[in-house]
Amino acid sequence: MNINDLLRKYDMKPHEENGSFAECHFRYEKEGRAPSGSSYFYVPAGAETLFHRIDCDEYWCFNAGDVLEVWIVDLNGKLEIKRLGISKECEQVLYFPKGVIFGSKSLNKVGEGTFFTCITVPRFSYEGFELMEREEVIRICPETEKFYN
Repeated sequence: MNINDLLRKYDMKPHEENGSFAECHFRYEKEGRAPSGSSYFYVPAGAETLFHRIDCDEYWCFNAGDVLEVWIVDLNGKLEIKRLGISKECEQVLYFPKGVIFGSKSLNKVGEGTFFTCITVPRFSYEGFELMEREEVIRICPETEKFYN
C-alpha cells in the first residue's frame, strides 16, 4: 500500500494548517468533549505545516513515508527541532504539550511525503486550534525566522 492508497482509504481532506487529515478514532460523549481522539495526517513532499497551537496534548506517531522536520516553540519561547521518521536521527513518536507552538516541513522535495497518526488528549477541537501568524511566531521565538527561508 502506498501513500495515495492511504489517502483514498481514509478519505483524507485538506487541513487549514496545510496537508490532509481524517479523524479516525474518538469516543462519543453525550455532553462535553471526548477524553481523547486520533486522526491520520499527511504532509506532501516539499510541503510544510503552518505554526499552530492547540488546547490539548498531542502525540505524532510516524506511519510511513519521508522524514518530517518538526519545529517546536515551548511555553518559554525556546526552540527545539526534532525529526519524525524511522532513520537513526529520528523519533517515531513526538509529544507536544498543550499550548506549545509547532510546525513542520518535509525534508524531501520529491518523494512520498509523510503519513502519521495524531493522538490528542482530550479530543482535538477546532475551537481550541490557533493558526499562528508568521510575525507572531518570530516575535515569540526569533530563531523561527529560519523556518520561513
